[in-house]
Amino acid sequence: MDMLHDQIRDVMQTLFRRNPELCGFLVQEDLSCSHIACHPALDREETRELLDEISATLHELLEQEPEAAELLRGRTLARSFH
Repeated sequence: MDMLHDQIRDVMQTLFRRNPELCGFLVQEDLSCSHIACHPALDREETRELLDEISATLHELLEQEPEAAELLRGRTLARSFH
């Protein structure tokens, strides 16, 4: 299970690194994403593109590791600041 946590963390860190405006998002029970928070705020088209990228990232992760679904469902994923 630790390896799966590490893989999810690595995938999400890459997503946040590629999208510095992304602050966080919620993974719904059906594994769709919502409540995307960005700073600075994005326009409608940019938000759509980011939503598509988040969805594609989740889809790819879940295809590789289906058991990740239970760890992601209902979770808020947020950028961590150090």
